[in-house]
Amino acid sequence: MTDLSIFITVAGLCLSVATFYFGRQSVTKADGKAAGALETDLRYIKESVGRIEGQLNRDVQRLEGRIDEISNQLAGISNTAGRAHESAKSAHNRIDEHLEREHNIQTDRRRSNAET
Repeated sequence: MTDLSIFITVAGLCLSVATFYFGRQSVTKADGKAAGALETDLRYIKESVGRIEGQLNRDVQRLEGRIDEISNQLAGISNTAGRAHESAKSAHNRIDEHLEREHNIQTDRRRSNAET
């Protein structure tokens, strides 16, 4: 009987150690899987951020080029508008001179010059 009790005690102890060992291995394996999944997720996020940054940089460069183009067009339009304004002013003065000379109609040049 004492041999049987010793055997049962030793067998229980062995089973406890084996259960503890296998439990640790399964926990370690699960932790490894979780760490691997986390690493994979982080890698995917980093790649996604890299793609987004690249696309954003390309979009910014494209928009900067478009802004430069529009700025040049606006400068050209401003120049054309300035020349048109000067031409209209000159034509107005010529019309006033014609009215005074040919039709003897007096115009108020101070008012028309002040408007320009």
